Amino acid sequence: MIQQLTEFTVSLDYGRAHTTFLLHVPGQAEPVARMHKEAAYDHAQLYEVRTGPGLDRLAGYVSTFFALAPDRSRIGEVNHESRSWRHDLFTFAQAGLAPLTGEPVGLANKARRTLPVLDWGVVDAALRFEMRYRSAESAGFEFAREAGVRASYTVTVHDPRIDRVLLLACLVHFNSYGTTDLRKGIVDVTANPFKA
Repeated sequence: MIQQLTEFTVSLDYGRAHTTFLLHVPGQAEPVARMHKEAAYDHAQLYEVRTGPGLDRLAGYVSTFFALAPDRSRIGEVNHESRSWRHDLFTFAQAGLAPLTGEPVGLANKARRTLPVLDWGVVDAALRFEMRYRSAESAGFEFAREAGVRASYTVTVHDPRIDRVLLLACLVHFNSYGTTDLRKGIVDVTANPFKA
């Protein structure tokens, strides 16, 4: 089921002892997939991705840097490299597919690149931030962090070969390193007041 998704939204729920990403498709009230772990978002525990009726079918496992199939074979890796305050290079490396490069696009990206003193939280709350992943061999996919203090995403897949579980690892990675969320900060402080 999850592999057929071409357009969907992702909402997040943070807690001191859990983190949940819910995937919805337009026109359906119930989520079509759930990525969850019984730990705070920055804990190394893997997320379980579940889909199907009742969200009872295991689709794979996700970390901040890789994704695994239900049998725990590796699907691929995601990462980014900071080249300067103006540019990070995001990568998506799926087995059997040429690596895709992620590039930020849109107004929020321009604000971040031209106004480095501006707080990213302010930019994220005010502007939609878009990322486009592609290569010479693949139209890839794109996602946008919607404006607001609470992180939520819209995703569009252009290449059916893109593994959706690895795509979710890409969202987790971006959500950890590329954006801010007020609730994530609150969980940080309440879970460990000495962290900040």
